[in-house]
Amino acid sequence: MISINDLVRARFQAPDLDPIEADPLREVDALQETQLLDSRVCHLTSTAALLFELRTALQFDSGNAALLVVRDLNFFEWKSSAAPGPLVSWTVVSNSPGRRNGGFCVQLGFFPDAQLELAGDLAEFYVLEVDGIGDVPPNYSDMDLGRVQEELPLWSSACRPLQASTSR
Repeated sequence: MISINDLVRARFQAPDLDPIEADPLREVDALQETQLLDSRVCHLTSTAALLFELRTALQFDSGNAALLVVRDLNFFEWKSSAAPGPLVSWTVVSNSPGRRNGGFCVQLGFFPDAQLELAGDLAEFYVLEVDGIGDVPPNYSDMDLGRVQEELPLWSSACRPLQASTSR
């Protein structure tokens, strides 16, 4: 087991993991119905990481979380006109991977009304199994952040990487 944070810090080294059938680094809309839980940008290492909920996903049969890491980041932009309550699940309605300046880029559209675009030299995507979070996502209408987070993958969560892909 490794923490999700440790995967962000490490460089891609997953030759023994299964390939991803619906690879969001190459396929349009492979992330549909996943939920963006959190994002991190480390300016010291020029790295961005996106943590996803997979229990709602249309394209993934295994795993309950996913991680997208973009290294040598050169663009990160979040736009939202939604005025959600204190807790909201940002559900992916579209994703469009591509190439920019020889590197990787992706545009993501969310419900309710948000867009995220990021680009960098290299991207890694991991399908993960996080123990102890249950089979279904939490009820966000509960509005108790502590209780909701008990049922979600977090950066500190121990996980087993199941599948992986890189943009190389």
